[in-house]
Amino acid sequence: MYEIPKVLQPVRIGGVLLKNRIVSAPTTMHSLSNGELYPTEDAISFFESRARAGVGMVTVAGLKVGKDVADDGQNTAWDVNQPNHRNKLMELVERVHFYGAKISMELIGIFPEGYTVSDGCSIMGWATGHEITREAMEAFKEEWAQAAADLVDCGFDAILIHSGHSVPLAQFLSPLTNKRTDEYGGSTENRCRYLIEILDAIRARVGKKLLIEVRISGTEFEEGGIDLEEGIRIGEQIQDHLDILQVSAGMHNPKWMTWVHPCGFRPPMPNVCVAEAFKKTGKFHVPIVTLGAIDSLESAEKIIEDGKADLVTMARSLIADPELIHKGVKGKTEDVTPCIKCMRCHDSTVYGHHFQCAVNPTAGLEASLQKLVQAPGACKKVAVIGGGPAGMKAACVAADRGHQVTLFEQSDRLGGMLHYAGYFSFKYPVKDYMNWLIRQVNKRPITVKLGTKAVPETVAGYDAVLVAIGAEPLILPVPGVQEAKVAIETLGHEEKLGDSVILIGGGQVGCETALHYASLGKKVTVVEMQSELAPDASTTGRNELLTEIEKEKNFITLTGAKCVSVTATSVTYEKDGRQETITADSVVLSAGMKSKTQEADSFIGTAMDFAEIGDCVRARTVEYATKEAYYAAVNL
Repeated sequence: MYEIPKVLQPVRIGGVLLKNRIVSAPTTMHSLSNGELYPTEDAISFFESRARAGVGMVTVAGLKVGKDVADDGQNTAWDVNQPNHRNKLMELVERVHFYGAKISMELIGIFPEGYTVSDGCSIMGWATGHEITREAMEAFKEEWAQAAADLVDCGFDAILIHSGHSVPLAQFLSPLTNKRTDEYGGSTENRCRYLIEILDAIRARVGKKLLIEVRISGTEFEEGGIDLEEGIRIGEQIQDHLDILQVSAGMHNPKWMTWVHPCGFRPPMPNVCVAEAFKKTGKFHVPIVTLGAIDSLESAEKIIEDGKADLVTMARSLIADPELIHKGVKGKTEDVTPCIKCMRCHDSTVYGHHFQCAVNPTAGLEASLQKLVQAPGACKKVAVIGGGPAGMKAACVAADRGHQVTLFEQSDRLGGMLHYAGYFSFKYPVKDYMNWLIRQVNKRPITVKLGTKAVPETVAGYDAVLVAIGAEPLILPVPGVQEAKVAIETLGHEEKLGDSVILIGGGQVGCETALHYASLGKKVTVVEMQSELAPDASTTGRNELLTEIEKEKNFITLTGAKCVSVTATSVTYEKDGRQETITADSVVLSAGMKSKTQEADSFIGTAMDFAEIGDCVRARTVEYATKEAYYAAVNL
């Protein structure tokens, strides 16, 4: 008999039976609603796909709290006050329920304009202004209760009160931000008072018709803020007023965002230990939920089995691969598409961009692609030129559609530029993705020809040719630059650079390379002609990168500095109208990449179906390579 993993066993919480212990974490999908105040078909389809993925509960974000209160974050929140808006929320509920999943709505709640928890309090721009008045607090509390009642009417099963990561309610809890002198400030009990009043107001309004979840930061990692001991005390204070306690970590400032949204600068699943500390106390009678880069069904099962938490939440891992649970059940964990923790999904939702995932080109397009993707016609003979991420993805998609695929790669290994990420300890998720792609190629009936440089004559007779030959390092037109070393050629040979390095180019890759050198103990000076570092990085990724750079004592930055000349051991630059020369043991060039356009164009006319994809079109990030590869292959 098949033994059901503990994480997939049903669990009853209050009056709600969850079919398993996996919750899809709140994901803001307002960008899919194109400014509308209700979930559009694209947004509904996205959350429906979370339910289809097999989770026990789907959490959506977010609802506008009150009629006259600022919207949730930087995007327009859904508004339940209009009948037609409510109808769409009801449709969302029903389509999630169809798959046996429950549904929860996250509420963050932004204070009325001009109010903060204390005078002058500001965290990441959430609010600035004067201490919120008792009158405003009472009105705000009523609006929370009304929002919960509205969600009951729409059929929601639960409500998630976000009170962590320095959002407005969390600012009441933290001694770092709460400087009030009334009964809502000072002691732990006082700082918890307003949250408890809101929870009690919600309970009084909806009774047991909704599960009440609360998310807190078990620790903020900031001196003067919530530490683990204080986080546990806060949990103890509020647990009698809720049904589920989510334990996260960190706060919304650049320094600690990597704990809120763990990336490659943190080890895998770094926040589980915080929830585990809560569980170990034996003081909590409500379920404890852990979150933060939980990447597989096996990992989730281990957390539950070891008693570190009672439920787990996943967001990015399910975006990267909606089949994560199903593959895990079938014992195909190695086939799960790994999240590379690039934060493109987060930034596209929070900052109002088109939703995207670097490794899943279908994310956010669940509804549209059903109309666009056609069944493949006759089997075609397909040549894919280039074994980097674009080439490997295209080859896999084409093979899955029944085509006969040959993949040509001029080097002796697959992976392309992704190989270089493997040298950076903090890029381990990208290395994992590369290895996953290679495994997927090898599992399919794809003929791989390594050490073969394809030319137009090579692909004569093929029905389709997809060119993914990538890009090459850009060499700046600066006197003496040929004496500098090229960054990617130094990786694996860093000992030859000496103790000090000047690195020309402060884009994302240049900064990551410099940070890598510095972590090896080298003194690194970055010369960048623009006014800031890593302007090409994602917003959140850039914040995390700069935070790590600030920690590194061996890292020196020269921005707004234009290179005038180069030698093997020196760089002369111009800054503010003055020229200066600096010296080091080595000079390294990381000024970006140049597409192999001319070589790619040489294949034009070799087949009726022809496309150029990835960096040979334009040097960009992984999501463009993945997306273009998928689009080209799915249209064969």
